Amino acid sequence: MSEQHDIAELQTAVTRLQQLNSLVLATVGQDGVPLASYAPFAEYDGCLYVLLSGLSLHTQNLQRQQQANVMLIEDEASARNIFARTRLNYTVSVTTIEKDTTDGIAALQAMKAKLGNTVDVLSGLPDFMLFRLQLEKARLVTGFGRAYVFVPGDVAGAVQLTEKNAKTV
Repeated sequence: MSEQHDIAELQTAVTRLQQLNSLVLATVGQDGVPLASYAPFAEYDGCLYVLLSGLSLHTQNLQRQQQANVMLIEDEASARNIFARTRLNYTVSVTTIEKDTTDGIAALQAMKAKLGNTVDVLSGLPDFMLFRLQLEKARLVTGFGRAYVFVPGDVAGAVQLTEKNAKTV
């Protein structure tokens, strides 16, 4: 992207989406079947953190695959066009974090600050696990014909997708 205005617009969209309280989580089951679910999240130290029940399918999938895709998407009620909701996808690598470690405690504190006291209740349950989602690739869609790929944290390096480069970027 060459215009500072465009970069600022993209950064604003990313910031707005990262302020959401939940994300859509896409994992793959042992049988190869995709599973879509959601989870509340918080950002800490450049990563996203989720606290998930060990009984859920998405937790089992994350433990096995250690990779996933997450989507942060504009609320339907505020979208100008239901077909063009602003959305941000991240390809992520997944690591289980022990809740009683320095990183675990800090991540849970960030979650509590953003999501409230329910984090204390859930983190105290033995079946709930804390996962770090390390951001690897980002794809931002801000409307029709406005899709961009970039390295997370480097919106200035975003490349707009076109018919010519969509399969190679």
